[in-house]
Amino acid sequence: MPWRLRFDIALRQTLDPGKGLSAFLSRIAIVGMALAIAILLTVQSVMNGFDLEMRERILSLVPHVEVTSSDTSTQWQVLAEQLARDPGITKVRYFATADALLMRGQSVTAARLSTIGEESVAHYSRLVKPALSEWNTDGLILGAALASRLDLAVGDWVTFILPAETTLGLEPIRVHLSAVLDSKTELDEVLALVHHDTFKPFAKSSRVTTGLALQLTDVFAASQMRWQVARQVPSGFHVTDWRRTHGNLYSAIQLSRDLIGLILLIVIFVAAFNVVSALMLVVTDRRKVIAMLTAMGARASDIVTIFFLQGAMIGAVGCALGVCLGAVMAFFAPDLAAGLEQWLDYPLLETDVYPLAFVPVDIRWQDFAMTTAIAMALSVLASIVPALRAASLPVADTLTH
Repeated sequence: MPWRLRFDIALRQTLDPGKGLSAFLSRIAIVGMALAIAILLTVQSVMNGFDLEMRERILSLVPHVEVTSSDTSTQWQVLAEQLARDPGITKVRYFATADALLMRGQSVTAARLSTIGEESVAHYSRLVKPALSEWNTDGLILGAALASRLDLAVGDWVTFILPAETTLGLEPIRVHLSAVLDSKTELDEVLALVHHDTFKPFAKSSRVTTGLALQLTDVFAASQMRWQVARQVPSGFHVTDWRRTHGNLYSAIQLSRDLIGLILLIVIFVAAFNVVSALMLVVTDRRKVIAMLTAMGARASDIVTIFFLQGAMIGAVGCALGVCLGAVMAFFAPDLAAGLEQWLDYPLLETDVYPLAFVPVDIRWQDFAMTTAIAMALSVLASIVPALRAASLPVADTLTH
């Protein structure tokens, strides 16, 4: 039997426009494969989005490596110049931080108060609204969720109370809200930034931590860089990296991504099993045709090839539809989530529970290529049993009945 005839028979059985059982089963197998691939690719893209936003949004705002010391006489400028010579470190900035209470009227909430200088404002500029033309000593940048919790608007005055003032007799810090930082991450819940000079009266307080924040070229080299920096600084300095504060979160995202990928990959196996079931029923439905082809001279290899081609066609059509549908679903996933939130009038993701307040998406062609290859391979392998079953049908008994 020529290959063209084998292909035509397999194509007719796969895309049969009729209303017979074989046509229905082929359509069911194709739809099952397409849905499995589309769902897998959509969820993979969303999990990739969480991974990307974790690296580029959250980790871009927090120090990759921190060097702190309780010694108030530390020459931070000298140490900063020394560390800045390392090619793996892109930026070194001084900071002071302390836990504080933010007060406005009768409202009080806790915040993590940190300092930045004029040179560091640009680090947050892409997420700050309105844009800051200058950074004053009485200015304040507040996380969007924290500002919303206190119903603050740009220009409002607020008061910070530090535990240090009870021991040093210092006045509370009074600043006005200069800008709101809306990163749509969990950092918006606690982030509060003020000028370096604002913290100078509290420099000798034991409740205030001073140090250097290092931004690295490779964020995932933080552990290695932490040990490298620890060998460069004098004893008594405390060196930590971002994995101490956000490492568990990143590991949880990676674990969730792997587990969901594994679970959804099983869905493709189920879809492949659906191909086996469909082709077995096609063999039963077309047993008379198979017997007649054999009686007309078709060999067992011809019958096996026809069903192999049919399995491959089901996989190809299912993969093509699944990839297109998956790309569309992944692309519009953030809009669909936002529309659902608006319809329900309830946020699906909140930063006090989840690391992000939106559904991120990162569509990667590698995932599409790998998923398509696996689905195609499973579709072809799934046709082995039906093909062998079709080739072994008893011709005489089938024609007799």
